[in-house]
Amino acid sequence: MAGLKDKLKQVMQFIFRNRTSNETSGINAGKVSISAASDPPPTNEFYPQSYGALANGSNDDTKAIQAAINTASAVGGTVVLPPGNYNASTINMLSNVRLVGDIGAVLQSNTAASADTVINATNASSFEIANLVGRISINLYSCTDFIIHNLMVSGNSGLWYLYQCSDGMIVNNYIEDTLNTTERIIYLNDCSTILVDGNRIKNKVLFNNVGPGNNAGINVSSSKYCKIANNHIENCGGQGILFDANIGITDPVERQCFSNIAIGNIVIGNGQEGITAFSSKQYETYDITIVSNICINNRYDGIELWGVRQCVVEGNSISAASMKEYSFGAINIYSSKDIVVSGNSIENVPTSGIATVNGVGYPESRCSNIILTNNRIQNWNILDLNPATSHDQTCGINLFGADFTIVCGNIFLDTKIGRKYSIKAISVVQGHHYIQGNVNPSNLPVDDHIEADMAWVGRQLAERIPMLRMSQLQGDINNGVMSTIDSGSVWYNAKKLALYYKGYEKTLLTPTIIDENSTSGFPSTDYNAGFFNYQTLTGRLFYRSKPSNSNGKYTEVVLKDKFINLKRSTEVSKTPVEGDTYYDTVKKKPVYYDGTNWRDYTGNIINVTP
Repeated sequence: MAGLKDKLKQVMQFIFRNRTSNETSGINAGKVSISAASDPPPTNEFYPQSYGALANGSNDDTKAIQAAINTASAVGGTVVLPPGNYNASTINMLSNVRLVGDIGAVLQSNTAASADTVINATNASSFEIANLVGRISINLYSCTDFIIHNLMVSGNSGLWYLYQCSDGMIVNNYIEDTLNTTERIIYLNDCSTILVDGNRIKNKVLFNNVGPGNNAGINVSSSKYCKIANNHIENCGGQGILFDANIGITDPVERQCFSNIAIGNIVIGNGQEGITAFSSKQYETYDITIVSNICINNRYDGIELWGVRQCVVEGNSISAASMKEYSFGAINIYSSKDIVVSGNSIENVPTSGIATVNGVGYPESRCSNIILTNNRIQNWNILDLNPATSHDQTCGINLFGADFTIVCGNIFLDTKIGRKYSIKAISVVQGHHYIQGNVNPSNLPVDDHIEADMAWVGRQLAERIPMLRMSQLQGDINNGVMSTIDSGSVWYNAKKLALYYKGYEKTLLTPTIIDENSTSGFPSTDYNAGFFNYQTLTGRLFYRSKPSNSNGKYTEVVLKDKFINLKRSTEVSKTPVEGDTYYDTVKKKPVYYDGTNWRDYTGNIINVTP
């Protein structure tokens, strides 16, 4: 008789549910749909009311819901929550169970210790959680083959934490106005093959009203083969999406984070970067793909790569027109290598468009093997920062700390009106680079520092040759700074029309004229005695040794023993010949020999002891 009463009670509850709700579910996962009350109820559906739940907002329904789950697990059934307010503290999901809420079913905590209903699962598989509403936190440990979808969560204090889980999906959930201000909102730790797709994580207050580093939207830590796709993440305190390695995992192999992708996400107004790939120990995070995302008004960078390798950043849109706080670049690459940045659209950002940065605390401090191609960069330094105080962050592409970089096919546009400070298209500080085919309609300056060893195609910059560099860039090359130039280097200062040599000290060798017009093998225009004349079209170097306008005033310099004597005066022992030049450390000036007398570069005869 008791069994018959239970059956009758289930039938009545099923009729009540179908008359009072219109269930909508994005994923049915095998649920049976019955449209007529006269049909028999499915035998694999179980209701907490059968086990004592009242769903009245005051009764503790925790045990009743758990009993329904325990029963459903044994037969692979579904636990259905009809409309009502269910007080529940902690629910333990088991294998082969679907926990589904009807419209109007709300979970709420019944304990002062936590405002959330906490759903836990350990070593469970083949389960589903769907269509629940309330303050809900989730903890899954070593679970597989699961799906969590269509939950509507508001004001939860905890997080959704997955540890050593695999083959699971978190899709189409709403997590809004979280009270969690210290932990990640969705956290995958040491997981594999997890899909996080179509979720909405949004807080009303910018940065969730917490400081940088707290409250990241989605954190994929020490995990692999995870896909973070089509999520909307707004106003989190930390990064919108973060790929990193959990330093608490001692096994270096297990700690690695690799082969993950962020695609099609929208990240807005987050307290750190929009999307970050980060390694606490260099290169333990690698093979991260960041494509087709929209990053708007994130407090620091739109996208950041920090100590990582083998990453692709492609087809993203980055802007930050209303962001007043800033870091180093819209796309910031720090101590990373083997990186491809291609086809991104960057517009209205506070500082650089793309920046490569020297790192500290890593074995390899400089970025290397970077490919920057086909990016559109418009209106960087939108805040009109002073280059003297913004650490050279006013460049479309800033190769501040990179080596072996290819920069091709990028377009640099500046349409901001009323700038106070100038901006640069490209800044090169050091390293070996190949730069070709970039479009610069406004002819924005290209800042070339002598530490760099590069080839530029076109008339921007001639190719560097060993020991001697002839530059055609406007401005003072390297601004006269020699702190990082190797001893023995010779370079040309376009502002002062002079060659400099770094030996024992910074030494002026001689003024030099760059002649771009002559093709005859002789200078196209006259120049003063003591000057060199380098012809870019013929590759020949001439020197004027005689101050008078007489025959033989120009002598072609052949790169042999009589070129430029770079020894100190106390070390010069050979007999001077016409054209010899050296820096006299007593006179504190460069001098040259005209065949008869030693002269300074004003033409005055001076007494020296070479």
